[in-house]
Amino acid sequence: MRGILYGNFLLNKKWFIAAAATAVLGTAACAGLQELTHDAGVTGMMFLGMQMIVVGVVIEWLARNLESNIKCRFTDLTLAGGISRNTFVMSELLKNLISIGIGLAMCVIMQLVMSAFDKSFFTLDTVKMTALLTVFIGAIEWTVNPLVIDFKSAEKAGLTMGLILGFGLVMPVLVICNMFAEETENFVSGFFELLSGDWLPLIVLGISAALYAIFYFALLARVRKGDVC
Repeated sequence: MRGILYGNFLLNKKWFIAAAATAVLGTAACAGLQELTHDAGVTGMMFLGMQMIVVGVVIEWLARNLESNIKCRFTDLTLAGGISRNTFVMSELLKNLISIGIGLAMCVIMQLVMSAFDKSFFTLDTVKMTALLTVFIGAIEWTVNPLVIDFKSAEKAGLTMGLILGFGLVMPVLVICNMFAEETENFVSGFFELLSGDWLPLIVLGISAALYAIFYFALLARVRKGDVC
């Protein structure tokens, strides 16, 4: 498994380089905006978006890599060569978890840099909530894998699952956050205040864990030894 992980990460290092470049440019842009406006609310909205973009770039390679491995028959050869279905699915899960860990580390570094301009950008709450959002994004990305095998296309799988989860899960959460934010100074402060509550973080974490568990077994059921395609 270590060889599979090492090879896949090495071949897709360009995504991590792109994410790092995005983090640097995004942080610089947010720092410039903060210096011009001195408004942590406005800058915070942009900064939150930049962090999520960085996480998105970090995990973008996962479905594309699975698609590429299927099309070049590497996945079939791996499964036919003695790697069990459980090991294969676990390797895909580890790729996901390691990637979101790297994405979270980049976000924390971004927050540390921004704290030089305003201390509110790096607190225990911002780190906890960024971790929660990162895990949620990783869980959504994880749900795409069975469809990648069916469609042989990361784009089609992502679009299909994005529509399902977007309208059925993400949109209701955003509606709740927006409703709450109307009573606060700005969207970002309301968003983080809501996520800092007692119930929503547990709900998001529970949904993320459920998605990881359900689609782990869904992917395991979809993979056929020696003939994943």
